[in-house]
Amino acid sequence: MITQSGPRVAGVDLGATLAKLVLLGGEGERARFPSQDLEAVRGELERWQPNRIATTGGGAQELGAEFAGVPIETVSEFAAWGAGASELARAAAIELPTRYLLVSLGTGTSMLKVEAATAERVGGCALGGGAFLGLARLLAGSESFAAAAALAARGDRKRVDLLVGDIYRQGGIALPPDLNAASFGKLASTRAEDLADAVAGMIGENVALIAMALARAEQLETVVYCGSTLESNPALQAALSFVTGALGRRALYLPDGAYCGALGAAALAREGRG
Repeated sequence: MITQSGPRVAGVDLGATLAKLVLLGGEGERARFPSQDLEAVRGELERWQPNRIATTGGGAQELGAEFAGVPIETVSEFAAWGAGASELARAAAIELPTRYLLVSLGTGTSMLKVEAATAERVGGCALGGGAFLGLARLLAGSESFAAAAALAARGDRKRVDLLVGDIYRQGGIALPPDLNAASFGKLASTRAEDLADAVAGMIGENVALIAMALARAEQLETVVYCGSTLESNPALQAALSFVTGALGRRALYLPDGAYCGALGAAALAREGRG
């Protein structure tokens, strides 16, 4: 938790799925609601009674130009994520390099080059929490993100994916036998847990492969992962970490990374940089 004195500044990150709220000043409160539930967002802001409000994300304009007499500022999503990453790292005593790739896994995934005080989007993909939940619903019957992540944590994707060892005998190729050769290429199991783990692995591997290509192109040695899709999702994090490490980059994870955008919006507004 980030506790700060001074003006009460609220940051609101209105994404495709979730609205994340952060209050700087006092006890540093946080909250989240479905993006469509703007009444709940307004109710929380009314309870907090901030002196300033900053919004970011695709739905940033939905709250209007002012709330309860307080003007609402709009902050660039990429600038907010860059600033929020610095704030979260500082609160968790994580030392970030001056240059790194910030990978934000929300409903989809954005990848930003962060250098000094600037954040520039250099790529992204449509794989993220939306694909994870959608495929888990179709294949494993999961009706919520938390249920899908819990299923994946109990599963074994090696029963679903075709591995290098399934194709080559030991020593037949210069690749580890446990390496995934084809997602869903084996299907020796259709247990919900194993299918959910395979979905998490497929998304994590492909997000990380795209991130590694961008990190190489931008000559960035550290990849910082954050976003609500990582919360209580060890299967996804394991896939990201494996590919990142195997391709020679350092992976860092920001605690409370779901609030990165909201926190960054509030921090930029507080500093007059929105």
